[in-house]
Amino acid sequence: MSDDRTLQKAEATLAELSTPNHALPLGPLAPIVEGAFSAMKKNEWIVCGSRERVGAVLRGASPDRLIDGNAGARPYKIAPVSDAPGNRALHAVGLALGSEAPVLCILGSASAASGAFHEALNAAVLTDAPVTFLVATTPITDDAPVGLQLAASPLDLAQAHGLSTSAAKPTVKDVKSAVTKARKLAKPSLIHVQLEL
Repeated sequence: MSDDRTLQKAEATLAELSTPNHALPLGPLAPIVEGAFSAMKKNEWIVCGSRERVGAVLRGASPDRLIDGNAGARPYKIAPVSDAPGNRALHAVGLALGSEAPVLCILGSASAASGAFHEALNAAVLTDAPVTFLVATTPITDDAPVGLQLAASPLDLAQAHGLSTSAAKPTVKDVKSAVTKARKLAKPSLIHVQLEL
């Protein structure tokens, strides 16, 4: 079964097992999650939100192991979920330092407005942590229900802190390639993926 079909099947199973508020479909994030998870070795940590956790099925986790985001997903190296994206970024830096191995942190638009995210970028550079932040954003338009503080470019923020940066198209191939390059670099880095509306 292809990874795309594996993710779709896992999402359907999670929707059946979970409360309606918990099982959020990946939608346009599916190729990003697939590319990101496939680029990381199975013994390397991934820190992500509750929606992206479904990618753990690509590491062999069963969907029923993913219902409780606070539990983590051992031995699949999926960290417990924090609802605050900045906290997830800080956890990823800590995991990279503790494991001395590459760690991937998947974030979205809200991370740009989080002070903890800025702290994580700074801490990653100061400690030379082998962490990669993969930030997927959607264009902010005049009718968007979010504040302008979310309009900050993740690439600009990362460059200001001294991280290595790159951009990737929202395809499995592009994301996998970008994450693979970043993890081999084993330095603080940020990959920005702009989703289309």
